[in-house]
Amino acid sequence: MSELVGMCFDSDVSPSVSFQAPSPVEEESSTGSAAGLYGWGVGWYPASEKGASVVKDPTSGGDQNVSSALGDWNRFRSTVFICHLRGHQRPRRQQDAQPFVRSYGGRQWIFAHDGDLAIDWTTRLPLPDDPAFDPLGRTDSEHAFCWLLSRIHSLRHHDLAEVAPEQLLAWFRELNVGGQLNIILTDGQHVAVYRDSEAGGQLHWTRRVPPHSTHELSSRSVEITLNDADDSNRTGLIFSSEPLLEKQSPEKESDGGKSAANWNALVPGQMMIARRGAVLWNSEDTKTPAVNTANAVVGVPFAQTQSMTNELEPGQSEAAQQVAAGQALPSNRSTNFTELRHRNLRVTHKTRYEYDNPVQKSSHRFLMRPTEDRQQFLLDYSIKVDPEVPAIAFDDVFGNATLGLEIYQPFNRLEIESKSTVSIYAVPPLEQRAAFIETEMPPVLMPWQRQMLSAYLLPTELPETQLQALSEFAASFAKRNDYDLVGTLLDLNETLYRDFEYVSGSTTNATTAFQVFQSRRGVCQDFANLMICLARLLQIPARYRMGYIFTSADYSNQIQSEASHAWVEVYIPRVGWHGFDPTNGIQVGADHVRVACGRNYLDATPTTGTIYAGGGTETLTVSVRVEEVIDL
Repeated sequence: MSELVGMCFDSDVSPSVSFQAPSPVEEESSTGSAAGLYGWGVGWYPASEKGASVVKDPTSGGDQNVSSALGDWNRFRSTVFICHLRGHQRPRRQQDAQPFVRSYGGRQWIFAHDGDLAIDWTTRLPLPDDPAFDPLGRTDSEHAFCWLLSRIHSLRHHDLAEVAPEQLLAWFRELNVGGQLNIILTDGQHVAVYRDSEAGGQLHWTRRVPPHSTHELSSRSVEITLNDADDSNRTGLIFSSEPLLEKQSPEKESDGGKSAANWNALVPGQMMIARRGAVLWNSEDTKTPAVNTANAVVGVPFAQTQSMTNELEPGQSEAAQQVAAGQALPSNRSTNFTELRHRNLRVTHKTRYEYDNPVQKSSHRFLMRPTEDRQQFLLDYSIKVDPEVPAIAFDDVFGNATLGLEIYQPFNRLEIESKSTVSIYAVPPLEQRAAFIETEMPPVLMPWQRQMLSAYLLPTELPETQLQALSEFAASFAKRNDYDLVGTLLDLNETLYRDFEYVSGSTTNATTAFQVFQSRRGVCQDFANLMICLARLLQIPARYRMGYIFTSADYSNQIQSEASHAWVEVYIPRVGWHGFDPTNGIQVGADHVRVACGRNYLDATPTTGTIYAGGGTETLTVSVRVEEVIDL
């Protein structure tokens, strides 16, 4: 019985791989014969290029030959590795040994197979009269590989990305009829894995996300070590006939020293397609590939919005008055709201500072007034500050409505309470907004656009080595999506939501994007800062947005409705600023109340201030309530 191992990482890694020959007892129990030849083979794509390298030894009898062949393994870096082992129990020629590699479509493909095809494979699966698909050896496995490539060629496809997953699954099932078929196939970019429809043999998979508890994985047949310093932050999908055990830290060695990772068995007939550490398609999951449609166009037409008859306070905007009166807005507004989802939200934000000693002199800045534009209308707003002192209202350099004040009288408690009611119309998802424009990366900016957006293109100031690691992480999203701007942003937003853990209190205002990248945990401002940094490293203008979110019963992070929230806005030519919420893995819609924006957290924090004299120990209490308003 052969064993397969496939690895697919988000960026290049250099694992150390060693194979172990079966013991006489193991081999006799599986074959009924004395120990004989072992055989192994491994294929990869150096520097993730189109050309493959394959090293195999069909006559190996143990560890020595493996160690000498892969002694310089660290110089081989790739995102894809395919291993075939314990399958050569009888003498094999080099051309019959797996994995097989063939050139097709301007790239090299690697194929590994566990099992035997039905005995009629030569007649049931004929190859075309084309020498390009003639096998080198005489095995059914290589014949199946050539047959698959001929099927792909018959449709004039050049790589797996062009083949419909359903079509590829149908071909695998055709190969599987009457025989046993466990397969790993790759074109260097995508990895397709299929398990036998009659449960002949096994295939398992796991997705390893940093931070890793261990860098060593092993089964009775193979040991894989990912201890290179550059590999500690890599996310990877691993497929294996046998689950690989994790070597535990010394303090856990009393329990045997090893534990099984979170492995999932492929069900009979299941196929998965992966690329750069992510599952792109799964025959057992109708939701794959996952496209978030939480903000899809599902609302009523803007013209049919119900009239709002609440009494208005003086000082409200003309747009708010028109909305509240049920009047139609000018055409340059209303045409942008056709079929958009609409929601009215009321926000109450209370902040209290308490001090052991009286504050003698201080200055403060508050950013609590929601934005007013063509998607968000401010229907009502008030703010109260205690102690009550004269204040100055102005717009800061980012266009945020700001309230500034100086307090010269002593106080032990400072309270700020803001109340606002807004009417929000969600914009269509980015897939629709960018449907008719060029979305290749990086976005093309005119010189004056780049000058105006320069503040949103400069990544966070970090050591060069840390920015290099973040750049590689950012590039993995672009490469996985073939440098499509929309696909990259959606993937980045979804991955930060899926792979990073929301842990309240796990970070501080000083926590950097790199520290969040390493720990894979944080809060909303951390995920926003990280996504901003990654977007800017990809030359996509990005800014920090502070506001509030209405979670209702639709979100797992209910705590987000009890405090101000943070998300990301990216600028795309001919689209404008578009919001992404990596904390919840969604695009910003009618549940988000926008307040302030800036380059980072410091530019858009709700309350800031400086104490010049007095104060002592400070105690901060914040409460936010966001509720939907039905009857206005």
